[in-house]
Amino acid sequence: MVKETIRVYARLKPLGRRQQAGIYSVDDDDKSVSSLEIIVPHDLADGFVNNKRENYKFKFQKIFDQEAKQDVVFDSIARPVAEWYVVLASNRGNTGSKIAFTV
Repeated sequence: MVKETIRVYARLKPLGRRQQAGIYSVDDDDKSVSSLEIIVPHDLADGFVNNKRENYKFKFQKIFDQEAKQDVVFDSIARPVAEWYVVLASNRGNTGSKIAFTV
């Protein structure tokens, strides 16, 4: 049996009509892990001191940009899982082993 970790993916949401673009950067240097850095600048217009963090960094297996189409996301993430399940189910045969409960 092959042991694998949980895979985490990100898909950046396209902006709505009235939404402002956020500040973010995607780092894909390492092929196994991509990192997403989000910058939330302090709002100085209020005149209050804001000590919250400005930079947030997250790591994902893959990050899909705002222009990524649904079929590209499916082919990258869901298709391998579906194909694995079909192979597993076909290897079980017709034994009545209730594969839905074993996956």
